[in-house]
Amino acid sequence: MSTAQEKDSCKVLLKEISGIYQGACENGLANGKGFSKGEDSYQGMFKNGLPEGKGEYRYKNGNKFIGFWFKGLKEGEGKFFQSLNGKINIIKGYWQNGDYIGPLKPSEPYRVNVTLGIGSYSIDKADDSANQIEILIIGAMTKYVPPDLTIETTSGQLIQEGKSFSIYNYNTPNRCAVLFTIKTSGGDKKCNFTFEILRPGKYKVAINNN
Repeated sequence: MSTAQEKDSCKVLLKEISGIYQGACENGLANGKGFSKGEDSYQGMFKNGLPEGKGEYRYKNGNKFIGFWFKGLKEGEGKFFQSLNGKINIIKGYWQNGDYIGPLKPSEPYRVNVTLGIGSYSIDKADDSANQIEILIIGAMTKYVPPDLTIETTSGQLIQEGKSFSIYNYNTPNRCAVLFTIKTSGGDKKCNFTFEILRPGKYKVAINNN
């Protein structure tokens, strides 16, 4: 780790604060605690050239944000100080992907609404790399596609991939309904698994009727 002051020797990748940098540097990028000033200024933690962790961001118009960052965007708890008609208005709460989402801490990334005829299920969030919901149905310990399967989604593009289905490029909140029929010793059983994805990301949804 080293200390750098010039943009060319230790880069900050967020252009609004790129100019003069003072602080920890690694592999030519701001990493660790530092201060950077361009059109706006930021003092706090950096990772790979971007604000990440806790920091204070001051805008050229005098507004400021104190809180947490992830990959150069506001993410998590914070306070935004805004000057309105000569008075300071403070907005407290939580941010996600740079946007204010409200005063309360975000809930779970998904919500299950209906589990009619479903043996068990799992919804796992893999990462934030892409907006994709993979859906698969398991019976007799293997994946299968029921003949009358219907998948309804409020947004995105539904694509069949072998014995699973994926919804790509959806918007949140996204409501999905998986409808199909299974045969039992007592006759046909209607199944309805309805859920909502509340936060962007890559998810795997497994519906088990073993």
